Amino acid sequence: MPITLRPITRQNFDAVTDLELLDHQRAWVASNSYSIAQASFYPNMRARAIYAGDELVGFVMDVALEEFGDPGEYGIWRLMVDRRHQGKGYGRAALDIVLDELRARPDARKIWISYKPDNRQAQALYASLGFVETGFDEEDGETQAVLTLPAA
Repeated sequence: MPITLRPITRQNFDAVTDLELLDHQRAWVASNSYSIAQASFYPNMRARAIYAGDELVGFVMDVALEEFGDPGEYGIWRLMVDRRHQGKGYGRAALDIVLDELRARPDARKIWISYKPDNRQAQALYASLGFVETGFDEEDGETQAVLTLPAA
């Protein structure tokens, strides 16, 4: 089933905000409602719905970090797959799409991602995509990882 990323619209907003995580995952990622609100104030953030065919299965948000003084650097700030659709490869497929899009930007040098230290699934997924841990952010309580892109 093809995975696509689609904009958040009036038509899918409620469904995206109703997506659910498993109970133990709720502390790992900000709510979709918060993320959509955050993206509405920052034009460098892009919030999108993840679809498997025509079925909504998750949410992803990426950001251009140039506004924060880091031109050529991007971040994947949110990724969640609804509890009913986990374990089907949808998160990986969505990340592949986002990574391909970011790699295609002519200025792209680095892509950052972070996760809570007890989120072993995220750690394994990101490592399998080439992300390398760079340290721990005390303020956010998250492990930071980076994917360094080859020079063009």
